[in-house]
Amino acid sequence: MRDVRSKQETNAIISLVLGLLSLPVPLIGWLLGMIAVSYARRAMKRMVPDDPKRWYATLGMVCGIIGIVMDIGIVIVALIVFIFL
Repeated sequence: MRDVRSKQETNAIISLVLGLLSLPVPLIGWLLGMIAVSYARRAMKRMVPDDPKRWYATLGMVCGIIGIVMDIGIVIVALIVFIFL
């Protein structure tokens, strides 16, 4: 039981780190964000709801989604500037 719990805690921490890295990295942030969301979903699926480390996975998922949206926004703005200017 302890081995499975530590693996899920590791997945949650990995999702948090990748989610935070997806924010400042402009071109590959979307990829880091997708990987962070994947790890967070995997960790949250197997963690009990009252686990104190569950917020790592939640924060990793939120940061990953924000990183994905920011990178898509940057690409859209760059395309608009390139096309119209």
